Amino acid sequence: MKNGMIRILLRLLGRGPRAPMLGGLVDSLLQTFENCRVGLSDQTVNRGETVVHDYFLELYEKESGRFAETVRLFEAGLPASAQQQILARVDELARKVVLPAYARLATRFTVRERNDFYLLPEPLHGLERFAWGVAGMGLGGFAVWAPFIPIWEKEWILPFVVVGLLFPNIRRYFALRRYQSELNGIVAHADDEIRRAELAQLTSGDVASAAEPRHAVPTAERTVDGVVKPRERQGGR
Repeated sequence: MKNGMIRILLRLLGRGPRAPMLGGLVDSLLQTFENCRVGLSDQTVNRGETVVHDYFLELYEKESGRFAETVRLFEAGLPASAQQQILARVDELARKVVLPAYARLATRFTVRERNDFYLLPEPLHGLERFAWGVAGMGLGGFAVWAPFIPIWEKEWILPFVVVGLLFPNIRRYFALRRYQSELNGIVAHADDEIRRAELAQLTSGDVASAAEPRHAVPTAERTVDGVVKPRERQGGR
């Protein structure tokens, strides 16, 4: 048990590898949510964040069954009572922090994703792309005309037009990058809270007393006449 506690302390103090907490349990949970997000119907998404939250809460109830085994495996250096405290904290984080945050991000992102990140409805996507191309042409023409911008060749208008036509694709790229960053932020914050809960258990009196070595009490020997005498020490006076 002492070796397990030392390993946990080194990880908490930053002296060991900065591995995800509990084997990446929160990250694995969000990955499961992402794999199942495609199952959200358009009607469910359009009804708002609360309905989406309930959809993923049902998935969480099915996934949370393995949390206890994960905590027992990765917190083997802690006594059972401390493991139960950490398990309760993980469940609280999942229900009150991770799930609401994910539902909010997923609702907003799924609506945009299913419209290919255009601002206009699907029948008007071509018109929107054309409008962005015209806007790029106008911006390029302004850049060539403006005396305070060191661009004079009219050929520079063409790159502005191309950027305008590709603007929805550029917007898609940055939206995906931002979404992934926000999901990673949820995982990082949850891991920090689990790390603090683990440290709190390590510094509690119950864990400290459980880690203290227990010395064996010499076994007494009973004589034939029932008199008890202590076991003699071997190998010297």
